[in-house]
Amino acid sequence: MAPLGFWGDVTSSVDWCEENYEWTPYIAEFFNSWSSIAMIILGEACARMNPTGYNAFTLLGRSITVVGIGSWLFHATLKYSMQMTDELPMLWSISIACYIGLTSQYNVNNRRVKHLLIMWALFISLMTAGFSGKAQFVLFQASFNVLSFVVAFLCWRAKRDLEKSQMGHVGALFSAGIKWYLAAAIVWLTDTNLCSYINGLDSSILPFNMQLHAWWHVLASLGLVYLVVLLMGHYCLLKGIAFKLRYILGVFPHIHAE
Repeated sequence: MAPLGFWGDVTSSVDWCEENYEWTPYIAEFFNSWSSIAMIILGEACARMNPTGYNAFTLLGRSITVVGIGSWLFHATLKYSMQMTDELPMLWSISIACYIGLTSQYNVNNRRVKHLLIMWALFISLMTAGFSGKAQFVLFQASFNVLSFVVAFLCWRAKRDLEKSQMGHVGALFSAGIKWYLAAAIVWLTDTNLCSYINGLDSSILPFNMQLHAWWHVLASLGLVYLVVLLMGHYCLLKGIAFKLRYILGVFPHIHAE
C-alpha cells in the first residue's frame, strides 16, 4: 500500500503507474509532476513566437501552458479537483486548435463556429466534471480524442497546402509532429495498461520503473509544438505573411516573421 502523504487519500479517477510519495511526502507523483514543466515551457514558446498577429494562436499557446500547470497540480496531489485543472484545459485547448483550423481552412462563419465550440466545450466540461471513477476517465478520453482526430485532419490539410505552395520543409512538420505524438501515445498506453509489468515491483519484468507517463508529457509536448508551428506556417501562407522556419538545437521548431 502506498504511504499516505501530505495530500491524503487519492480522490482522482485515475492513479498512474508511478509510486505515490516515493521521493517526498509533499508530491504524490514526483516525476509525473516535474515533467509537466515541458508543457508549460513549450506552451509559452508557442504563445511568444506567434508570427501571425492572430490572437487565437497566442491563446492556444497559453492554454497549453495552463494544461501544464494543471498537470503539475494533478500529479502532485492526485486530488479530483486538481485533476479537473488538468483535463478541462485540455478540452479547451483542443477546441481552440479546432477553431483555428476550421476557420482558416474553410469558408465558414467564424462567429458561429466559435459559439458552437464554446457550447461544446462547456457541455463536455460539465459532463467530464460531473462523472467520477472509470466512467469519468473514459468520457474525458473519448471527448478529447474525437477532437484530436479532427485537429490531426486539419493539420494534414495544412501540410498538403504547404506542399502545393513549394513549402514542403514547413509541411514536413506534420509527419515529425505525428511521429512524436505517436511515440507519446505508445508510452502512455504502455504505462496505463501494463503497469504491473513495468513498475519495477514484484511482478515487473523490469528492475525499475521507467516513468513512462512522465515521458508522455515530454514527447506529447514536442509533438504539439510541431503541429502548432505547422498551423502557424499555414496561416501565414493563407494571409500572405512572410516567415522563416528554423530549428533550435536541431529539434525544436521556431517560426518568426521576416
